[in-house]
Amino acid sequence: MALYQNTVVDSDLLTLGNWKIQVATYDSAYTSYSSVASACDNLGAGILNSFTHTPTFYDVQAGNAPDPIEGIADEVCEATGELIELGVAKFASAWGGILTTATAITTTLAVLSAGGKTAQTPKTYLFTNRRVVNSASVETNIVIWKGYMKVGFAANFKSDNDADPITVYPFTIEGVIDGTRTAGNQLFAVYKWLD
Repeated sequence: MALYQNTVVDSDLLTLGNWKIQVATYDSAYTSYSSVASACDNLGAGILNSFTHTPTFYDVQAGNAPDPIEGIADEVCEATGELIELGVAKFASAWGGILTTATAITTTLAVLSAGGKTAQTPKTYLFTNRRVVNSASVETNIVIWKGYMKVGFAANFKSDNDADPITVYPFTIEGVIDGTRTAGNQLFAVYKWLD
């Protein structure tokens, strides 16, 4: 028996390392990665931990016959991660207005506050992974066309003596169906740029 079942691996199809995390004002007119990329703000250093797509299936059962109708009732996608740079204005933007920012009396103090908002504005989120293949830069991009932060402002603090004492700010983004877009492209898109 062979040591490996596959004899080769196509390195162009691998995704290595972590992702840049960006946010843009939601716009149903976005048509591609490039239209989103030009409108994005970088949320800074951090880590994208996971991305999942979850369809919810339904069926109508007759009890005495094969299921007459089966389909997808709803779909969401979710991205989780942690940021380490507390960019007050960027946080307010990424959280869709449930966090607000202001400048105090002196222009050197930025204030992030929350509480009392009754609605959250959808945002468009872009994740970018870049690596070098055959001396050329190759990107993979994930666009969540319409999404919301599903947790409020959170911070995980560490000891002064921790080997990695930087505070992390965890986030969970939920992408939802954008019914203004073409069916099949209403939730997210992955762009795999090949060398």
